[in-house]
Amino acid sequence: MNNRRLAAGVVGLCFVVGVSGVAVAATGAAPKNLTIKEAQTFKVVPNRYIQDGLRWDKDVYKVKSGGTITVVNNKNNEGPHTFTVVRKKDLPKGLDCPICNKLAAAHGADPNSDAPPKFQYLENGVGQDTAPNVNEPGDSGVTGSGQKNEKITFNVTAKKGTELYFMCIIHQWMQAKVQVQ
Repeated sequence: MNNRRLAAGVVGLCFVVGVSGVAVAATGAAPKNLTIKEAQTFKVVPNRYIQDGLRWDKDVYKVKSGGTITVVNNKNNEGPHTFTVVRKKDLPKGLDCPICNKLAAAHGADPNSDAPPKFQYLENGVGQDTAPNVNEPGDSGVTGSGQKNEKITFNVTAKKGTELYFMCIIHQWMQAKVQVQ
């Protein structure tokens, strides 16, 4: 009887260690270089609706502090997109997006034109011609004109433990988060 209890205890301990080992392996280290792409599904029900599932390919990304983030248009004519860091409370819940209007104006975008914005990048909400160091709300970049394989790359200077909420200010429902590790 004691041998059975001992055997059951060893099996139970192995199970706990095995499960916790799987949990540790599953979390893994954050990559130094991160690529973010769009994904899309499209559904049409005649005389009912069109459902456009344009979104980021993940909800949560991980990257090391000091690493890079690259945002790529992986389809023709689905962009351009922006990678724009905003405060969590500024993420829009619907189609009304005051922060989008503010940051689009900082990029120098004309809402009545298809012309590219005056500034491809913003550092802390201020337009510039070079990619910002990504560490705070207002850091932003436009991928290009919307053609396949256009991309922008940023250095991540946010400290370990920072969560960066980002969105596309052109398609404000495209929202995700980067966890800096």
